[in-house]
This record gives sequence, C-alpha cells and structure tokens, in this order.
Amino acid sequence: MVQTEPATTRVPTPPPVRRVSILPAAAVLGVAVLTLVLFGFLNLVASPRTTATTQPVVIGGLRAERTSIFRSWTSHGLVPANVASALLVPRGARLLSTVGVGGGQDTFDREDRLVVAAPRSRLLGFYRSHLVGLGWSVISTSGTAGGGDEILFQKGGADGFYWEAGVVAAAPTPDATPYTLRLFQVADFS
Repeated sequence: MVQTEPATTRVPTPPPVRRVSILPAAAVLGVAVLTLVLFGFLNLVASPRTTATTQPVVIGGLRAERTSIFRSWTSHGLVPANVASALLVPRGARLLSTVGVGGGQDTFDREDRLVVAAPRSRLLGFYRSHLVGLGWSVISTSGTAGGGDEILFQKGGADGFYWEAGVVAAAPTPDATPYTLRLFQVADFS
C-alpha cells in the first residue's frame, strides 16, 4: 500500500493594499475654479457699461400721447397690461371710427380709423420709432393695394400670446393723413 500525504489546502492571499490618490481629481477641480475666476474677472473688467435708455424722440417728428382712444380696447381685460401700456397715438390724432373686426370668444381683433395733421412719412416714422422703443418688433413693411403704406409690429404679451399691431397710412389729403391702427391677438402659429 502506498501512503499518500494529506493534501494541504492553500488559502488565497488578499491582493496588496494600494493607496488611491485624489490629487489628479483635485488638480482638475483647481484648474476649473481658476478658469472660472479668471474669465469672471475678465468679463467684469472688459464688459461694456450700460446706461438707462429713454423713449426715443425724433427731432422734427410727432409727439406721442397716451389717449382715451384705447379705453374701449383695454376695458374688458382682454389686452394684457404690457401691450396696452405700449399703445399710443401722435398728439392731435382724431378718432374717425372704430371697427370690431372679429376675433373669437377668446381672441382680440380691433381697429380704429384715425386722422392726424401730418405727412404720411412723419406718421410712419412716429410709429416706427416709438413702438420699437416700447418693445414692439417690426415684422413687415409694405405698400397696400390702395396706395397706402403699412408697418406691422409684434410684441409678446404677458398673457402668453403674441400681439400684432398694424398701421396702414392711406394717401394723405393736403392737410392730414388718414390711417388705420389695428391690434390683434395671434392665437396660434400652426
């Protein structure tokens, strides 16, 4: 009989303990903080200084006036305050007629026909300068089939809708320019 020695069981040894360094991560964080501080300082030093602006006044142009003409437009609460406060007419403008163009139950569409003792170019210049100064954007300028000129403006309302204002200046008479001012709510662009 052959004698065998008992098999020895080997216990595995644990892997050696390694030290993990956070120095590479700290270096990346340090570079990021240094970059932010550097560019923040450069932005502070090199940024242009801004000054408060006022409503533009065109020399030789028509003066603006807030008027009760729009009271019927804004009395029902359909026109948001930021749009209603940006409506004006040239001083001396007279209301000829008001037309409720349409719109649905929840939309607004209204126009007034007015006349002002000024040339058409000054009237259109008045609306272009003043409405842009009050936050409206010019989205279209064109001529009309009746020989008039049209400027279309757009402004975002506090109610979440876009509002458009159109000024159509008809052919002037010798002493005045009749024009139409229309305000409507753009319900959907789709």
